[in-house]
Amino acid sequence: MINEQSWDEIQKSLKVGTKLKEIVTKHWPFGIFVTLPGIKFMGLVELPHFKDEGDMFPSDYPAVGSSVDVVVLAFKETGQQIWLDMRPSQLNQSK
Repeated sequence: MINEQSWDEIQKSLKVGTKLKEIVTKHWPFGIFVTLPGIKFMGLVELPHFKDEGDMFPSDYPAVGSSVDVVVLAFKETGQQIWLDMRPSQLNQSK
C-alpha cells in the first residue's frame, strides 16, 4: 500500500543517512531508480554513488527486480526524488 504522505512529511520522516533495502525498478544512462516501500516517491542512485573507486557503467547495474542496500543521501525538490547512495563506504557508516 502506498503511503500518501506529502513530500514535506517524507523529508521529515526519512532522515539523511538512513540505510534501506530496496528493489531496482528502472535503468537509465545516469543511474537506477528504486522503489521505497510505502512511499510514492522514487529513489535514485546516480552513477557516482555506486562505487567508492573506479568507473560505473550502465552495463554494471544491478538487475531490475533485484534487491539493493542504499543510504538516503539527499532530497531533490525538482521532480521530488530521493537521492540514494550505495557506495560501500556510505553503507558502512549508515544506521
